[in-house]
Amino acid sequence: MRLFLIEALAYPRSMMLRLVDEQNCPRAELFDAESEICRHCPINGECHWAAWLSEQPNLDDKPTHTLNASLRHGLKLIKSRRGESQHEPDGCHCDECNWIRSAEALVAAFEATRPKYGVFGLN
Repeated sequence: MRLFLIEALAYPRSMMLRLVDEQNCPRAELFDAESEICRHCPINGECHWAAWLSEQPNLDDKPTHTLNASLRHGLKLIKSRRGESQHEPDGCHCDECNWIRSAEALVAAFEATRPKYGVFGLN
C-alpha cells in the first residue's frame, strides 16, 4: 500500500511543478511562506504542496497516513485543475482522469483498512 501511495504522488507533483513553471515563477520554484511573492501568488497552495513533496528526501520514512493525506490533497488539486479543462470526466480515458480514478480507489482502499471511531473519536 505504501509503495502505491508514493508512486501515485508522482503524477500530481509533476503537474503542479509544470503549473509553477508555466507561471514563470520569479523565485525559481523555491516556495517560501515568508516571501511576499509567494504569499500573493495565485498558485501558492499548489506550489507549497509540490515544494513539500520535493523537500522530502525519502517518502518511505513518512507514516502511511501522511502519504494518504498528501494523496488526498493531490486529488483535490488535480480535480480543481480538471474543472478548468471543460471535459466530461465520466468515461474519459485521458491520463488525468485515469489517474484520478486510480488515486480515488487507492485512497478508498487505504481508508477502508483504518479503524472506525465513534462520534467523538479521531479518524
